[in-house]
Amino acid sequence: MKKMIGSVALRSGSSGNCTLIRNGETRLIVDCGINGKTFANALALAGESPLDIDGILITHEHSDHVSGLGVILRKYKIPFYITQKTLEHILDSIGKFDYNLINIIQPEDKFLIKDQPVISFRVPHDAAETVAYRFETLRGDITVCTDIGSVSQSILNQLVNSRLIILESNYDSLLLKNGPYPRILKDRISNGHGHLSNDQCGDALCHLVKTGTEQIVLAHLSKENNHPSIAELTAVQNLNIIGAVKDKDYVLQVAKRYSNSDWMQI
Repeated sequence: MKKMIGSVALRSGSSGNCTLIRNGETRLIVDCGINGKTFANALALAGESPLDIDGILITHEHSDHVSGLGVILRKYKIPFYITQKTLEHILDSIGKFDYNLINIIQPEDKFLIKDQPVISFRVPHDAAETVAYRFETLRGDITVCTDIGSVSQSILNQLVNSRLIILESNYDSLLLKNGPYPRILKDRISNGHGHLSNDQCGDALCHLVKTGTEQIVLAHLSKENNHPSIAELTAVQNLNIIGAVKDKDYVLQVAKRYSNSDWMQI
């Protein structure tokens, strides 16, 4: 029987982020920005159980990525992986838990969780030490890269050859410009250390599809400054420019905010 390799976004957006990665019998979570009940229910809908999760990887300290971590650690005793600076920023807010569950990683690191190789790398975001994660598998790599203000060449080098990528497509530039946010918040979002626009995401995807990316999940969409149809259209139009056709050259979905997205298997 062919082993299961893939990913499913359990929740995505400023309301809470949580992604499941599965490679055979190894099951990992990226971020825990949802409460314990939602976590368990979302995993059940994905055909999984919190008791089978082998590790939790944290990207940074913002609440939409860690708000449920303390409860989940206390209830399920899952080991978690985090940089030192990010850990220091969340310790006071997540409550008591077994410190033996902590695994400190470096922002630029390669490590194993069970038999799963994981690569962490820095990304620009207005947090202490934000990282993204790449998971190596025998059928190609899976990369989770959200909360990223810009895509430099060095970051692009980390993303290329990912067969499946979960990439931020946070805002539409015109919606942000004309929207209700105060100027200081608009600048924070778009200053290169905030979030990735639809156009920036689309540009990055052109490079990635050329180098082997076949499956795309647009993630962390803004509720106020974006819409799933706009994000998808922008990505598809950008990829059309390089001759890449949706459902022929690549598969694309937009991660859902309040419910499970579809499994993407490689």
